[in-house]
Amino acid sequence: MKARAMASLSVLVTCLVGACAAPTSSPRLVVARPQALVSCAQPVPEGSLLARLWVSGSDEPCFLDVVGASGSGACDVVPGVVRAFTIDWFIDQGGREIVLAQGRREVDLTGATEAEIDLAFTDDDYLTVDCLDMSVDSFSGSPTVDVDGVARPVCDLDGDGDSNVVEVCRGDSPVGAL
Repeated sequence: MKARAMASLSVLVTCLVGACAAPTSSPRLVVARPQALVSCAQPVPEGSLLARLWVSGSDEPCFLDVVGASGSGACDVVPGVVRAFTIDWFIDQGGREIVLAQGRREVDLTGATEAEIDLAFTDDDYLTVDCLDMSVDSFSGSPTVDVDGVARPVCDLDGDGDSNVVEVCRGDSPVGAL
């Protein structure tokens, strides 16, 4: 049986006239570490794994605190449209961000009236191939990222056919001899 990792996000209401009060509480987002990272033969060292949540319509991600088998944090989201939510689990290797797994969900917030929404990710939602670079377009993303002037797949930075997480889990460098 697969456990569902639930996430709660606060939703800010935009105002055209007058002032809007900020949310009175900052709900926490808690997501389980993807199984691909939990079952690594060579686990990612504690403190090396990072996580962030991209929300479409926002230029910057919300960074999550990673402790043990989960990541947690709080993000504010403006309702009124369909929003894409993307969680990147990544490491930083010499200043280069290496995405190991990515989860994506879309939520229709056009009629949102609640101050909070529930966002659920299961292990089936996480990809370790076909990841997207959300820094360019936080809704659709890009299948490649620039690595020293060469467009490479986000989850296979050295282009050798082995995903970044496979290489990290066996103790290899996901950037190869770049």
